[in-house]
Amino acid sequence: MSEADSYYEEEAAPSSSLPRPRGRVDKWMAICWGISLASFGLILALATVIVLFVTEPEDEAVGFELAVETVQQKEVEQKEVRQKQLEQSASSSSQRNPIAVDLSLNNMKVEALDFTVGMDKGVADIGNVGAAVGNLDLGLDMGSMQMVGFLGTKAKGNRFAFLIDYSKSMRPDQLKVMKQELTKTLSTFNGSVQVSLIFFSGPAFIAGEDANQIRSNWENPGGGFHNYVPKKGWKPPVPKWIACTTASKSKLTKHIYGTPTTGGTDWRNPFRMAYSMNPRPHVIFFMTDGATKNPQETVDMVKKNRAIQVNSIAFGIPNNQAEAPMKEMAKATSGTFKSYSKDEIAKMAAKIN
Repeated sequence: MSEADSYYEEEAAPSSSLPRPRGRVDKWMAICWGISLASFGLILALATVIVLFVTEPEDEAVGFELAVETVQQKEVEQKEVRQKQLEQSASSSSQRNPIAVDLSLNNMKVEALDFTVGMDKGVADIGNVGAAVGNLDLGLDMGSMQMVGFLGTKAKGNRFAFLIDYSKSMRPDQLKVMKQELTKTLSTFNGSVQVSLIFFSGPAFIAGEDANQIRSNWENPGGGFHNYVPKKGWKPPVPKWIACTTASKSKLTKHIYGTPTTGGTDWRNPFRMAYSMNPRPHVIFFMTDGATKNPQETVDMVKKNRAIQVNSIAFGIPNNQAEAPMKEMAKATSGTFKSYSKDEIAKMAAKIN
């Protein structure tokens, strides 16, 4: 081989090897692009996963919070509706028959009676007076109890028992004033107030009963005017509560003016009848013009039932000694005692047409 040929081959060798480096570059370029595309795909996939598993729960959380707020709002609205319904129900109940309940243990004491009390305590017509109330005590609204005034005494409640003296010692002036004052008190009552009128002399009887006929069921062993007991085999009736409707107040007024006086004065019997009532009175108004020979028995009876307030009215009783047991009854029950002299009563009667 000549030097020319040798030179040629040496010069040609480099030129024949030039394509090889370019192929490597293309290969590495492809690999880089592949890696880039794979990385982009991986990033895209990760972004998708983030969107699906991170973004969506956040949206759901917002929806849950809104749902909770909606539920809470509905619960508040429902509570407000229920509260309004309860207030309307309580208001309606108090308008129908607002009765207070006394759960004092003292209120459960019952004086041992000298006679057997009749057990008929249901709904009935009392002394020919309609709208009687039985032994269900329905209302619970203390705030609706009515303030009542009678002959200078005042008391608050819904059930009032009036124990009124119809003995022969009651003179025309006394009867005139008593009847007007009692009628005036009744006129102030609405239908939520319940009353019972128990009249007495020696015997005790319910307003509307025949005072003279009822005496045949009583006797006074040993004579006198202060020791009346029921005859053997006869049971005095248990008074019922009368709702103060217009019709019932009209009938009671007729009984007040139409009942005659009879003989004797025994305080025990009207109190026994009042304490036998079911439900029991909130307040007793006790009015009499005469002393009795056995006042301590009545005082003891009142003290055993001291949860029932007694307002005592001495209506022309002759002396302070006779008034003393009436004061004691009022004091023991946080009641009021009021005394009228016969002169004061005469002046009051003179003002009545």
